[in-house]
Order: sequence, then structure tokens, then C-alpha cells
Amino acid sequence: MTDSPITALEDDFSMSTDQSGTYGGEETPSLDGVEGLSPVAMRLLQAATDMQQSPDSYERAFLARQLIQCTFPHSDPGNVPIWSRTNGNLTLSIRPLYDEEKAAHKYPYGTIPRLFLYWMVTEAARTKKRRLYLGQTYPDFMRKLGLNPSNGGVRSDSRRLKDQIERMLRATISFKQTFKKDGKTGDAWLDMQIGPEAVLWWNFDRDAQNSLFESYIELSEKFFSAITSSPIPLDLRALRALRKSPLSLDLYSLICHKTYSARKDGDTKTIPWEGLHRQMGAEYKELRNFKQKVVATVKKIRLVYPQMKVDLSETGMHIHPAPLAIPERAGTEAFAPPTIEVPVTRRRRMLKQ
Repeated sequence: MTDSPITALEDDFSMSTDQSGTYGGEETPSLDGVEGLSPVAMRLLQAATDMQQSPDSYERAFLARQLIQCTFPHSDPGNVPIWSRTNGNLTLSIRPLYDEEKAAHKYPYGTIPRLFLYWMVTEAARTKKRRLYLGQTYPDFMRKLGLNPSNGGVRSDSRRLKDQIERMLRATISFKQTFKKDGKTGDAWLDMQIGPEAVLWWNFDRDAQNSLFESYIELSEKFFSAITSSPIPLDLRALRALRKSPLSLDLYSLICHKTYSARKDGDTKTIPWEGLHRQMGAEYKELRNFKQKVVATVKKIRLVYPQMKVDLSETGMHIHPAPLAIPERAGTEAFAPPTIEVPVTRRRRMLKQ
């Protein structure tokens, strides 16, 4: 089988997954002389080069830690009334929008809801307000998310974004957590709609001004409180570069979160393969296939987060103390305690692809 462009790109860089967190050398690969790469590979390489040349020109984005611990579906769950994902003692459940005309449940899934979530959490953290305005024009808003406003058709970014925004804002999201203490067991849950109120203007006519007028989203009070309580800082440049893969976005966010915890606690954080699979790999029926996908995805993430220190072994993913993707601000609140980690007693041989 012929290697894909991104595989060839990674092989050319001789990237390793050792603890040093480097590419196998000290410098980020150059764009000089690079030809014949796929758009995905070129975007990753361009982002890696830009971030290496301008490390302090980061664009700060945020994501709620609950949505890192339990992620949205990667693919459409289908016409089922409820979907859930569990990580340790935390379970995320989604009751989707129901389309009565088509008699279908419409779930938010894939990369677009994730990009929209990053924007919502970032705007809420920045403005400290529940009402979020999308801006002056739809194309400008799409560019903020790293989407292409120029392509057309039924599967265009503009139409998919409209569809996924409605699916997300009108779904009901539930978090349930189980506690055990002093021989007693307890449950806590929070049911909430993301955006119970919204006014959104759409115009797909390329010749029109594509004005959003005063399009806005009013976040529910519960959702606003949840996402603005110690959100996790991320680099928007990396999110844009990884935007074509839900797993890439989820793993990047997780690694940023756990790197902070490892740095704060001064120890390595380990996520067993089974736990990681439950957390974000439910779409992969075979654990073996999920492991292979994670190995390839970590290589891509290393391009846009070269200072991370991540090992993959037979037991799971090991995240060591390392420089943060985004410099820590003074007075930053500590993140929530890790949930599915176990102590690392020794490192084992690296998992081969």
C-alpha cells in the first residue's frame, strides 16, 4: 500500500514519539522544496512553520474541561433518541433535535460542532456574557472557525455549519457524575440546553452581502456557568490546522489539559487505552484499530505542539510535564482533578504502528 501524503510527510520529518517531544531534530521542518502534498499535510506543515517562527503570536482559544473529558460524536449516531459517552465517573448524554417532518433525530457530530464550541467558549470567556454575537457577515464568521465560505453546493461549509449550529443549540446535553465516599454512593447531574434562544440570519446567495444583521446566541445560564468555570486554554492556530479530524481536535485538547495537570502536579499522567477508547473512540469497534489511529494522530499533533512530551506504550498514553501550548496567565485557576489516570511505575516499550 502506498503511503498517504501525510504519512510521507511525517516520515520525511523522522518524527519520533519519545519523551523529548521533538521531531527527531531541533528545528521545525521547512516549507522549502516541499511539493505534491495534500491540502491537509500542507496546512499542518504551514501551521508548524508559522508557530515555530512566531511562537509568541498565539491566538488563545478555550474549551470547557467537561467537553474534553467527554466528547461529542465523531460521526452521526443515527436515528436513535439518545446518545451517551462515559469517561470514568462522568457521563455525557445528548438528546438531539427531533425533525418531525423527516421523523429523524438530528445530532451534532464531526468537526464543525467542535469548532463552533471552541468559538462559543472563547467568546463567553472573553466577554463574560451569555449573549454572543456572530459578527457582521456570515463569511467572516466562517473564517473565524477556519471554514471556507467560498465553496458551494449542498455539502458546502456554509450549509453544513448552519445545519450543525441548529443541531447543537437545540439539543439537550446532560452530565452525570457518580461519587463514592466513606462507603456511600451518590449521583449528581446537570441537564441543559446550550442555546435556548437565538436569532440567526442566513443568506447563501454569493452575490448578496451575506449580512448576519444582529445574529446572536443566548447561552443558557447553566451552560454558561459550566463552560466558563476554569476553561482550558488552547492555541487557535493548532485547532485550525487540525480542523479536518474530530479525533485530532479531541486529542489535542486532551493533551493540552493533561499537560497542565502533569506540570502542576510534577508527575506523569497516564490514560489507559481502554479508558481513552471509551472517552473518544467509541466509533472504533476494535481497540487495535483505535490505537493505530491514535499513534498516527499524535504525530500530526506533534507538528503543531512540538514541546509536548507524550509517550504511547502497550498500557496507554503517558503525558509528561512539559511547556504549555499557551503560556499560563497569572492567577489561573487550577483545573479539575484527572479522572481516568493511574500512576506510572515504569515506561514500557513504545507501541509500534
